[in-house]
Amino acid sequence: MQHIEMLSAGLGLLGAFLLATKSRYAGLAFVAWFVSNLGWLIFGARNAHWFFFAQQIGFTITSVLGIWTWLIRPAVRGEPLDSFYEDRSGASE
Repeated sequence: MQHIEMLSAGLGLLGAFLLATKSRYAGLAFVAWFVSNLGWLIFGARNAHWFFFAQQIGFTITSVLGIWTWLIRPAVRGEPLDSFYEDRSGASE
């Protein structure tokens, strides 16, 4: 169980780093979070942490949405994946 906990924590941090750096790999943060969520779901179920488990279900849904939005939909449309995270605020830097 400790290995699942360590892996889930590490992947959660990796996902945060990937998104925070606005790198061309930012979309992979959602993949890291998805795998992290699966680990946390196992952890929560095995330890009967049911509110934590419910929270992880919500996070898993947002991870799947992020994977769709950042990786799958652009690939289906033929868009380059590394150009997704552009400034969409309308403000120029």
